Amino acid sequence: MTTDLEAILDVAEFRAVAEREMPENYKAFVNNVGMEQTLEDDLRAWSSMHLRPRALVDVTHVDTSVTVLGERISMPIITAPFVGSTFVHPDGEIATASGATAAGTVSTLSMMGSRPPEKVGAAAGRYWQQLYWVRDRGVLRDIVARAVVAGASALCLTVDLPVMPSFPRPMREAWQALFPHWENGEHAMYAVRDYRDKPFGATFPDPGVTWADLEWLKGLSGLPLILKGIICPEDAILARDHGAAAVIVSNHAGQGLKSSQPVAHALPGIVDAVGSDLEVYADSGIRSGADVLRALALGAKSVLIGRPTIWGLAAGGAAGVERVLQLLQTELEEVMAITGACRVEDINRSVLGFPPAYAR
Repeated sequence: MTTDLEAILDVAEFRAVAEREMPENYKAFVNNVGMEQTLEDDLRAWSSMHLRPRALVDVTHVDTSVTVLGERISMPIITAPFVGSTFVHPDGEIATASGATAAGTVSTLSMMGSRPPEKVGAAAGRYWQQLYWVRDRGVLRDIVARAVVAGASALCLTVDLPVMPSFPRPMREAWQALFPHWENGEHAMYAVRDYRDKPFGATFPDPGVTWADLEWLKGLSGLPLILKGIICPEDAILARDHGAAAVIVSNHAGQGLKSSQPVAHALPGIVDAVGSDLEVYADSGIRSGADVLRALALGAKSVLIGRPTIWGLAAGGAAGVERVLQLLQTELEEVMAITGACRVEDINRSVLGFPPAYAR
């Protein structure tokens, strides 16, 4: 049965449609079953910030476009890296990249994705390449080289998983059921499939990597380096001092530290710490255009969305991803107009009515 994407009106409806199509174990993985607390805290932290409408502002023309890392995109919304998307659509990350490109924005390919940089780059024209630091630097060097050739416009290093966390039983059972598929067959991760002689599990993650290692990674390409998983202002300052172009304030939606600070709570302090010295993005728990506005008001230049992307992909492939992004863009246009902002650059903390501490 073909889904009428135009009849789906928001992210929650996309989720409802998508979850009917998802394999149970993958749905459990996506939903963080058994370890939902951090994700729930993120959702609650965004929604707890009330917005303040402004009166009699000329908002005839509202522009959601923004420049990130020197590239102009149609909206301050980028698709986040995610593993296992081929479980919900055979084209996986290729369809995600196509949908993002059609919507005028950028997708991020996970190093643990199933479709390789070459195919994603061909579909997208531009994309961000996410990396995990593995102990075998030859693998890391090769993936970066492939990404450069494939058209990646930035490298995005995830820095908040120095060790693999111990999952509670429901999540562990879901992971154990899925992992054999990620090692073999149509769902295999390209970082496993393409480097069979270098067992991935034996080299990931590398608990010994430090700030000093970033110079080596930066030297592999001329691409800007983004650090994903920054929560502490001290780390944002170190990222700036070690040459990062941007940071993504993210708590991995609870798949790392299960009691991590919500992104909405961490974001203002990081923005205040680094000012305009590097770009700051927010990821985790964004579900509406109002959430996007809240993140922008706290100082983020853009946001990344993971689960909404997967839900759009499951419901309608590339067209579903495009539709999710367009819905969020439309919602953002509406809340910008009602709060008196014609451009993304006009949004600031004065739009926030609650809690007062955020509006400093």
